[in-house]
Amino acid sequence: MLKLTRQERQVLTVILGLLLVGWAVRAWRLANPEPQPSAETAGEQYATD
Repeated sequence: MLKLTRQERQVLTVILGLLLVGWAVRAWRLANPEPQPSAETAGEQYATD
């Protein structure tokens, strides 16, 4: 069996954790798309009345 040092295990844990977080964020963003602004409200965001 493969023997890893404590530091190598920690590095692998961090990498796997980041992959899992990335996949979770990707899945959430695909399930909850950001609504596209309509042509009427596109300019209201920067209005300075």
